[in-house]
Amino acid sequence: MTRHMWTVGVGLAAVAALVAVPAALAAYTSPKLEVTRTAATATVKATLSADDDPTASVRIFAPAGTQLTTTQAPGMVLGPVRAIVKALDLAGADLPLEGQLVVAAPGQVAAATVAQCIGGATPLATWVMVLSAAGQTLNVPTYLVATTGAQAALGPAYMQICLPPPDVPVGSPGRATFGAKVYSAELTITGVFSTVPAGAWIAFWTPYTPLAGAVNAAGTVASPAAIAPGGVTLAARIAGKGARLTGRVTQAGQGRSATVTIFSGSRAGRLSSVGRARVTANGTFTFRARAGTFFRARAVAAPGAAPAVCTPIRSLIGTVPCVNPTSNGFSAQSPVVRKRR
Repeated sequence: MTRHMWTVGVGLAAVAALVAVPAALAAYTSPKLEVTRTAATATVKATLSADDDPTASVRIFAPAGTQLTTTQAPGMVLGPVRAIVKALDLAGADLPLEGQLVVAAPGQVAAATVAQCIGGATPLATWVMVLSAAGQTLNVPTYLVATTGAQAALGPAYMQICLPPPDVPVGSPGRATFGAKVYSAELTITGVFSTVPAGAWIAFWTPYTPLAGAVNAAGTVASPAAIAPGGVTLAARIAGKGARLTGRVTQAGQGRSATVTIFSGSRAGRLSSVGRARVTANGTFTFRARAGTFFRARAVAAPGAAPAVCTPIRSLIGTVPCVNPTSNGFSAQSPVVRKRR
């Protein structure tokens, strides 16, 4: 049986101008956005505490300078989707959902459903998250909308997802199936967003007033996910038959924690792994190699907290509180170096 689990039953026109809303009136501070990029894909992970207020709408702006490709044919799969909901009708049990993000066919999403979520805007593209849970197929519309006016400073477009209230009485029109309270979603999107050298994806989250099913626009928060290249340096000095290695992992000029693997060998073209270096919070590391003449370091950094990101985006988000900023993960390797005195 196919059911439209996340067709919003209340108007969300009030969230069409989220960039300049008053500061939050109640705690809604756990939302977090993480973005990982490859040349072809953008993996967007949006999470918050399962105990926070229910979320009504999420808008995720692509960074300024991003080029968009929206010519994919209906039915094309853009990538996998994973989500977790807290099912209030199932004693609050976690319900994992898996599926695919698919380009919608014309008319597949009803015009009234589109209007309830994005008002009078015409989406550049309409996608559907086709998810499976408890023997049902659940369709979640996702819209790519071009920015206009002052919003264009944030980027060329945003994705918007609208969610129904999970905590209103059973039988209420538009209530979420299972009383599903979404608190984690990860989408991999292929071939739509170009890479940019540096920038920030910014998500605007708007909650419901608990138990009321009313959109709490004043509770909106912004969570940025910075994108910047990373790198690792390495120097080697003779120490007995081996070498003492020093280096630093950085991202956008700032020290960055990471996992650093050291490679060593007697020839520059034939290196093998000899261990991992311990990296400090500011990105520096040392390593004692017992043997070897040539060395290389490879750094792998996971997405992580980046408190400084809130400062440069303040002019873009206005009075909206900035919460849980992150920076992207990356992998990088140093040039091969030869040990010296």
